[in-house]
Amino acid sequence: MSEIYENKYFFLINPNAGNSEGRREWTNILEIINKNQLDFDFVFTDYIGHAEQIISEQLKIGHKNFIIIGGDGTLNEVVNAVCKQDKVNSKDISIGIIQMGTGNDWSKYYGFENDYQKAIDRFKHKNTKLQDIGLINYRSETGNKKAYFINIAGLCFDSVVVKATNKMKERGKRTKSAYMLNLLKSLITYKPWQLKVSINDEVLEGKFLSISIGNGKYSGGGMLQTPNAIIDDAYLDVTVYENMSKFKIVKNIKRLYNGSIGKVKGVKMFRTKKFIIESEQEIFAETDGEIIGSTPYEISIIPKAIKVFV
Repeated sequence: MSEIYENKYFFLINPNAGNSEGRREWTNILEIINKNQLDFDFVFTDYIGHAEQIISEQLKIGHKNFIIIGGDGTLNEVVNAVCKQDKVNSKDISIGIIQMGTGNDWSKYYGFENDYQKAIDRFKHKNTKLQDIGLINYRSETGNKKAYFINIAGLCFDSVVVKATNKMKERGKRTKSAYMLNLLKSLITYKPWQLKVSINDEVLEGKFLSISIGNGKYSGGGMLQTPNAIIDDAYLDVTVYENMSKFKIVKNIKRLYNGSIGKVKGVKMFRTKKFIIESEQEIFAETDGEIIGSTPYEISIIPKAIKVFV
């Protein structure tokens, strides 16, 4: 049965991605798919969480080549569907994307162009590589859980900004500048978080502004909070921001984009395979823009866990 799907592709379209660009562009993409004579199935997502549900079902059927028409959020759902199941080895599953989101931060790492034919060529010629996946073990109201991320995770100020950005998207306001707008708005009310971070041989304890955990380099629509991250080196790059004044944050925003944020006093950078974050406060995290909760978090890397079309 699985041989039927060996060279078949499953296209998953998020119609709301990028201000409904996913829905508008599907006809143009479909034309190129047919011109290249790909054997494929496709489905549109209807709600948040639907992508994970769809992929879980398709894996049981035998599909192994998944192409996302959407952004980082849809990609995250697909990755979680692949990593949470145990029917198929994740290294035998290939994931690709035609980016349609407002951030497209994972795509930036690989330098994907907005060229549909080049994208189809990647899929058709099976240009793939194995890359790492991040894993967060955390606590929820229903018990201990796992969440996977392919690109970036964060907490404290970062997760507050992401949550505000997600709410803006839910209201239909999907813009490229949404993250920056919510960053500036969240500054007005933010208060530092009390954390204990056990990383490598160090324990950092006190008040912190934010933590960014990078498997990839980019977040927030092009920021370089983990500028030295390599997506297949079996390490996480972690940037820890100690508490700092609002003026200092605004003054150094440009450094978030040029990769020099590590030069700011109070910003520490680490490379690690596993670390722990604890807090007595109610703190939630974000994984590729999806909100999870809550502490303690045990965060680790799974080397070369999934195959991606590049």
